[in-house]
Amino acid sequence: MNEGESVFDLLSQRIRNSNGEPEVYIYDELPEGFRNQVYYIMQDIVDLYNEYNYSHYITNLWNELHNMFAREKGLKRLGTYYKEMSKQYGKHNIGEYLDRASTIDILDLIDYVFNYFDKKVRNEKMIYDDTYTFQLDTNVDAAIKELNFRFKQHNLGYEFINGEIIRIDNTITHSNIIKPALKLIYDEDFSGAEEEIKRAFEYRRESDNKNAILEAGKAFESTMKTICDKKGYKYDKTKDNAQKLIHILEANNFYPTYMTSHLTNLRTTLETGLPVVRNKNAGHGQGNSILNVSDEFAEYALNLAATNIVLLIKVYRNTK
Repeated sequence: MNEGESVFDLLSQRIRNSNGEPEVYIYDELPEGFRNQVYYIMQDIVDLYNEYNYSHYITNLWNELHNMFAREKGLKRLGTYYKEMSKQYGKHNIGEYLDRASTIDILDLIDYVFNYFDKKVRNEKMIYDDTYTFQLDTNVDAAIKELNFRFKQHNLGYEFINGEIIRIDNTITHSNIIKPALKLIYDEDFSGAEEEIKRAFEYRRESDNKNAILEAGKAFESTMKTICDKKGYKYDKTKDNAQKLIHILEANNFYPTYMTSHLTNLRTTLETGLPVVRNKNAGHGQGNSILNVSDEFAEYALNLAATNIVLLIKVYRNTK
């Protein structure tokens, strides 16, 4: 290690164990397909770097990444290949490590390598035949984008952002909105809403944003219908939509008197927020054109649904 270089803080040293709440993401298992895809993404960057940079006559980026990461993990090598057996020992050993290492060890490797891509490789000038130079900015951006897509594709609860892997359940939105909603739904036996909100996340994983919004709206309505069932409020199970259900809850004094002002504002939010999102974008026909729903809009709908569900079930719990 060169003087002045800091020890890398590995992912396994940064994350904390979950507290057992219900989840919509997978954290503890990385499928073979995902591991292979990570190898190909790394290969895109490393092989391009080695091909166009004269520095590969002195060192090989595969070997350099292998040696640096093995040092951080306290290992002599990541696989069974020795240096003298192949000039590509780093590539072989990293590939072997991706095949057999534990989930947390693989995440450490991804975290370390992509941090290196993001902080160092993207800024190094590539030289080709002494005629021109270029940087790997766009290639690194594409690699990070694909990595995050692969996380989502396999329903894995991780994202690479700002130079490091984060667990989605450690984000403020997920920990303060999504997980409390799932836990309350589970604890209070709102099974219909639980199935629909999980299905909404499954659609979101598949980038089917319109159906994600639709299922989020269904989960919100199911929550209110379950409250009506549990409280004995009369409603039409086949016809009453979100707006009607909000009025039914209000008419039955479901909202505590001291919360009237706040819940009036909530009612406005519910009537002009999620129901409109659902009715305009996912619940009705589109005419002659196909409506594209952006990722950020779909995430907003999911978060809005979860926020409303948390508040409604908390009010129900306090009125039991």
